[in-house]
Amino acid sequence: MSVIRRGRVLRDILEDKRRLKQAAEFAAEQRRLEIAQKAPLYADLSGEIAHIFIELSREAALRPGDADALNRSAHARVVDLRRRAEAELSAAGYSPADLEPNYACPLCRDTGFVGEVEKDRCSCIRQELNRRLYDEAGVAGQTFEQFDLGLFSIEPSLSGQSQRAFMEQARDFGLRFARSFPNNARKTLLFTGLPGLGKTFLLNAIAAEVLTRGFGVMRLSAYRMFEIMRKTHRGQDEGEMNDMLTAELLTLDDLGTEPLMENITVEYLFTLLAERKNHGLSTIIATNLGLRELSQRYTERVASRLSDRSSTLVLHFEGGDLRRGQPGG
Repeated sequence: MSVIRRGRVLRDILEDKRRLKQAAEFAAEQRRLEIAQKAPLYADLSGEIAHIFIELSREAALRPGDADALNRSAHARVVDLRRRAEAELSAAGYSPADLEPNYACPLCRDTGFVGEVEKDRCSCIRQELNRRLYDEAGVAGQTFEQFDLGLFSIEPSLSGQSQRAFMEQARDFGLRFARSFPNNARKTLLFTGLPGLGKTFLLNAIAAEVLTRGFGVMRLSAYRMFEIMRKTHRGQDEGEMNDMLTAELLTLDDLGTEPLMENITVEYLFTLLAERKNHGLSTIIATNLGLRELSQRYTERVASRLSDRSSTLVLHFEGGDLRRGQPGG
């Protein structure tokens, strides 16, 4: 998976809109030609109406003092012609709507923008942009809007705090982190705890929010991270290692489930973490391992990098397994 960049996705959407607009207008033109053949009198009447307006413009320019009278006269003639034209159109089995392009978005007429003077991006573009960003990142359905605190227990956990209270605090922190991105005091987040406590959901919700704010996000499973590292080690890298090193936000899910391969897993993971820290880039990691287990698996050197309080905030999740509900992970 390469870094998901908002600009590239937006360009794709606007290009799709351009094609939709062209298709709608071509189809409308074909219908007009068809109507002209099936209802030739309608075409003649429409041409006569257009001729009246052309004559009106010319006469009004030559006799500006008579503009009101000319308008009233033209209007009376056009009303009658339009009534007859619509009757012909209806008799041929068509309606006035058949003459117009059937745009996918009537609001922007498939241009992607609304407004007469200052063009604003249409709501259809914003909605489609978020949908595609979420789909590409694999976070569809896992956003802060879908965060349901009612799924978490109100019973106190081992720490004395209920799972619901903890998740409310974690959700609020995650939202602040995403909305402050990239100007966060601590760039790395480490989510630890047993499976099914909401770690993945929170990780994905932060990624989704960061995406909508226009930043590049690369979301990987630990196994996919390992595959990229292994290909790089073999000289088969296709640019994904550089993407991992340079993504504005990198999220790694299920760290600890990837294979441990000598001279690859630990060494490349340390390099990845060190390079991203040195360049002030944010990384969010979810793992089922505790800090001690991380140290045993990846060495103390990597574990200290993961838990460095100057750059990392560690959130330890507790409570009951929610894998049969949502959120999960």
